[in-house]
Amino acid sequence: MRSVVLATCQGEPFIGEQLDSILPQLAPGDEIVIADDASSDGTLDVVARRADPRIRVLEHDTRVGYVANFQRAIDASRGDSIYFSDQDDVWLPNKVPAMDAALRTHCCVASDATVVDDRLQTLHRSYFEWRGTRDFSRLSIYLKPPIVGATLACRREYLQTLLPFPTGVPHDFWLTFNAAHDGTLSVLRTPLILYRRHANAHSVSGTSRRRGIGTIAVERARLLGAMLRHRLIQRPQALS
Repeated sequence: MRSVVLATCQGEPFIGEQLDSILPQLAPGDEIVIADDASSDGTLDVVARRADPRIRVLEHDTRVGYVANFQRAIDASRGDSIYFSDQDDVWLPNKVPAMDAALRTHCCVASDATVVDDRLQTLHRSYFEWRGTRDFSRLSIYLKPPIVGATLACRREYLQTLLPFPTGVPHDFWLTFNAAHDGTLSVLRTPLILYRRHANAHSVSGTSRRRGIGTIAVERARLLGAMLRHRLIQRPQALS
């Protein structure tokens, strides 16, 4: 069983198009778990119009941000494999078969993405090429995270060993760095989503905004500290 975890917040303009790209690729027993982060627009109305029994919606009145909102969706999910999805992208038709195949041999899988604008016009054919990504080693991921979180999928048993997500670290950075460290990260060089960049995206990588060096340095320090704590204390308990 697959679970697609989808974090929404003010997603009315694009969420319908995203759901319409995901649902045809899922089996009858799969699910989409939507955690809504206190949207005040018509996001949930658009979702409700799909009227698909595979969609479960978690409504929240308190806004917690996209990382904690993904945590909410994961906690409520039931699948053996967990697919991450943003609210404003589009899955390409071959995404699920390609990711399923890679998950048979690796615990965490990511893919390339085609970068598009709000009207789905191509800006960059390959996110990896645009970012100048050459490899996906621990060091490369640490210095310049090259993977879009919306392309990720993980086996549940592995994902559970890396939860809860640490505070102050993007979940995709956390997952891919740990998976690279553990030697169980598979990266597909084929774009499997249309990654939409627009001014109202909730993750910085989805916009043209730039972060300061100080912010990046603090994030890297938090990652290393969280990884040390997690592997010395939490992870051994999760694996026992």
